[in-house]
Amino acid sequence: MGERPFPVLLLCDRDRVSAMSVLIDDLESSGRFAVRVTSDPDRLHDLTEVRAVYADWHAGALTADQGQALAVFLEGGGGVVAAGSTLAGWAADPTIAGIAGWTPDGRTVTTELVFSRTDIAAAPVTESGFRLRGSVHLLPETPSGAEPLLTARWQYADQVVAYVRQAGRGRFVYIGLGPDARPQDHPSVRRLVRDALMRVVGRSGATVPLGVGLLGFGALGRAHAAAIEATDGLELRCICDRSPERRDDAIGLEVSVVADAADLYATPGVEVVLVGTPPLHHAEATLAALDAGKHVVCEKPFALSAADCDRMIERAAAVERVVTVYQNRRWDPDYVAMTRAIAAGAIGEPFFIDSFVGGYSHPCHYWHSHEPISGGALYDWGSHYIDWILLLVASRVVSVRGTAHKRVWHDVTNADQVSVELGFANGAQAFFMHSHVAAARKPKWYVLGEAGAIVADWRHVTNRRRGPDGELDEEAVLPTDVPARVRVLRPDGDGGVHSETLSLPRRDRLAFYRNLAAHLSNGEPLAVPAQQARRNVAIMEMATRSAAAGGALARTDI
Repeated sequence: MGERPFPVLLLCDRDRVSAMSVLIDDLESSGRFAVRVTSDPDRLHDLTEVRAVYADWHAGALTADQGQALAVFLEGGGGVVAAGSTLAGWAADPTIAGIAGWTPDGRTVTTELVFSRTDIAAAPVTESGFRLRGSVHLLPETPSGAEPLLTARWQYADQVVAYVRQAGRGRFVYIGLGPDARPQDHPSVRRLVRDALMRVVGRSGATVPLGVGLLGFGALGRAHAAAIEATDGLELRCICDRSPERRDDAIGLEVSVVADAADLYATPGVEVVLVGTPPLHHAEATLAALDAGKHVVCEKPFALSAADCDRMIERAAAVERVVTVYQNRRWDPDYVAMTRAIAAGAIGEPFFIDSFVGGYSHPCHYWHSHEPISGGALYDWGSHYIDWILLLVASRVVSVRGTAHKRVWHDVTNADQVSVELGFANGAQAFFMHSHVAAARKPKWYVLGEAGAIVADWRHVTNRRRGPDGELDEEAVLPTDVPARVRVLRPDGDGGVHSETLSLPRRDRLAFYRNLAAHLSNGEPLAVPAQQARRNVAIMEMATRSAAAGGALARTDI
């Protein structure tokens, strides 16, 4: 961390500058690039302070002087990424055609294709492929001396869509996705651009996996270990737990197992620490890991107070380490389907959100149900639901009200039922309830928008197996272990509604860790910035205080 950003000159047509803003934000938020934008190709005559040029240029050929300036830049070790229709115009200059190794031949198709990253050994933390509809220029083989980066299957043969080629002491990358496959519209294309720029500035290639240590090997320890080992770019190297029984359980994973955090920090190759201790100890453990020079992934909730979150964020900045929070349920299939529908305008702007989790059952006897350690019932599922709600409503929270009931389960310290009411600056309202005394479950989500609604209903699923007597035994699956059924309802204009049940994407269990590895290796924007997790905690803290005061409304601006 702490390395100065690489100066990048982004050259694009004047009428496309505003459309490039998402890509520019993506590159700059990575901390790896400082982007300057121009629509004047004469800017190529002055590249002394530039490490790479990214060109998405559809205005035709360069002049001979401009092409020569680009060639000198590459000869001296600079990097160039030519995207879209750039090379189709530039290759009219024999110098540029020689650098590219070929001249575009018009083999452009417009369709939906499946693209495969072929540079995974060099950029192991990116996804291996993606789908995209648009115009694509296909090459049956890479130019002489080039290495393919992206291919697509076309009529029973692999076609090259992007490649990298040495040019003097520099590198040239061609990306043959057409102007309608704009990088600002597709995260996988933005990832390809970012990785290509890392290549041309000489900061990519085969990477050594980042070593991860687990601080705490509790109920989710094996799940974390499996996800880390399955993620390219990460490698589990040590597990620490004070419990002899849990250490014995971890020995089978064939990594170093220790009882003291100091031994974890001293384990060779451990660069990232996952803090999996109970929430009461998150801040203390995270600060210690940061002081030991480690990047930190903290289990949710980030902490029990916003003040502790601030201490961790400030310490991470001071020691130039990354701290993030394991908000893995952002990738739950039902939530992803719902957010995609909202983003596509299926129900218009959401203005009322009601969410629920629970039933009528005794809380567990683990620390999750002991308020001094867990923070209370709100900090459990609330850590996910508050996070979800704040991502759904793009507005400031201006009021918070919390309520709590203690009526049935007096052998545990958590409340039996907690609820939160949020008011937003744009007038939207959101509610969340977590109950252990709800004999009738509400829908998981009830979202009203200006043009429709979304309802996500809990599904009741049972596992069946035949007993020794041949009879079928049924065992209910926890509703929280099954994605909800998500329906979009739209008015039909005659007093009724059309109802559409959404198909759900496949669960991506590696998404969080894949992003973490990509952020640390190649500067991909962090999926869960610490400030977002801090906001969740600040709201839960205010709601807890409100509930203790009898449900008093708390005014805020967060």
